[in-house]
Amino acid sequence: MRETTTYKKEMLGLNINFETLELYSLYLLSILIPLLIGKPQLLVGSLVNFLITYSTLKYKVTKTIPILLLPSITATVTGLLFNGATPFLLYVMPFIMISNLILSFFINKRNNISYALGIVFKGLFLFVSYFTMNSLIGLPKIFISSVYLQFVTATIGVICAVLVYNLEFKKH
Repeated sequence: MRETTTYKKEMLGLNINFETLELYSLYLLSILIPLLIGKPQLLVGSLVNFLITYSTLKYKVTKTIPILLLPSITATVTGLLFNGATPFLLYVMPFIMISNLILSFFINKRNNISYALGIVFKGLFLFVSYFTMNSLIGLPKIFISSVYLQFVTATIGVICAVLVYNLEFKKH
């Protein structure tokens, strides 16, 4: 396999693969954003959706999988460790991860309609999941009412990531 010189360079005697470095930096950010920022959800959610979208556009869905999972795990674990979360976060975490996968899947199609569909289906999936869990296990209604924020943060994250990606690769 031939590597391009733009991604692999020797620096200070080390052979550095910048694509791998960038990808692992995105993984690290997906942990640090919920860990260090935490709130407000508008900011954290927008940044996480930005990471999901940008990494999907640049590296495809398979290399983005850690970014689909790590923010939810980090937010849940830190909430549980610091008494900031309810046990219900354990129930919703897999659904948030799946909704991130739904978004990533549609982003990978790379057109404006698929970006919009990704945002809509991510939010609808969470709404249906939360509504069902409310009926089955008594998930607090606050989760259902928070779904609108998922639409907002996904929209902000997707728009910003697509703009950055297009600027980076000069697509207009």
